[in-house]
Amino acid sequence: MRICLWLASLAVASSSWAAEANLAGLWKNTAVSISQSTILISQEGPFLHVAGYGVWADGGPGVWHGKGKIEGARVKLPMTYTTLPKPGFDPKVELDLQISSDAKSLEGTWKNSLGRKGKVKFVKVAAEATPQVLNAAEKPAAEGPATKE
Repeated sequence: MRICLWLASLAVASSSWAAEANLAGLWKNTAVSISQSTILISQEGPFLHVAGYGVWADGGPGVWHGKGKIEGARVKLPMTYTTLPKPGFDPKVELDLQISSDAKSLEGTWKNSLGRKGKVKFVKVAAEATPQVLNAAEKPAAEGPATKE
């Protein structure tokens, strides 16, 4: 009985951290055959908006976007390519990704409507250090440049 309660509390805790996972930011695709492959995730609670870019071997640049949702410890993300990297490339792809316990990697599978599928892994890119400015004129305004009325 204790083991069942412990396992149940572990399941609740693991789904809780996933629902609270901060996935917002820049992510790099680790695929060897796609260079410069990144996604940018914007997150509002469990809802994700994603835009991506990559350059395919024997192809060219591809651009895509999608809206997905965190479901437990997974991300379900249907995507649409707006710039196809190769002729005959299927513009509809779905990702099913497992969120790592530290929320620094997303690993799982992709599949398209043509029946093709494969493995995919993204790693979160660490934020750069805050830029240092030498004088006040170099600092950006809070919401953009000041305008004269």
